[in-house]
Amino acid sequence: MIRPEHLVLPADSLPGESVVALYFSDQKPLSGPVALLDWRLDGQLTKMLLEGQVLGRAGEHVLMQNNGKLKADWVIFVGGGKWQGLCRETHAALVRHMLSVTRQAGIKNVSLAFLPHEEIDGDILLKQINDALAVEGAGIDTCRYSCEAVTSV
Repeated sequence: MIRPEHLVLPADSLPGESVVALYFSDQKPLSGPVALLDWRLDGQLTKMLLEGQVLGRAGEHVLMQNNGKLKADWVIFVGGGKWQGLCRETHAALVRHMLSVTRQAGIKNVSLAFLPHEEIDGDILLKQINDALAVEGAGIDTCRYSCEAVTSV
């Protein structure tokens, strides 16, 4: 099994075929890594949210190609449901879903971008990623992750 590598980089600087970030139905405007990625992609996710094409529901996902402003070739935005009241178990399920979507897309070199959460410290996040890789990591050769707050874009 591969070992995830922790990087201290903003989401738009994460390397790989794809960077994957969660967005939530009750976080409007967007915040954290997803806001930075959306900004770099000229607000495409925000437009989709405003038009009701996506809502941020758990299990929802949107694939977008890099427009030349990111390090990764692709961005996968994964709906996370509600941020308010997000617990460790639900977050772990979202991490598994992030890797499942990545694997299904045929991406072998992935970076995961997380927004810091009060219930999920670095050790818990690493365990969640390792557990998810054990289940959904077949075909993934490289996994990096970052958990950086973004104060403004």
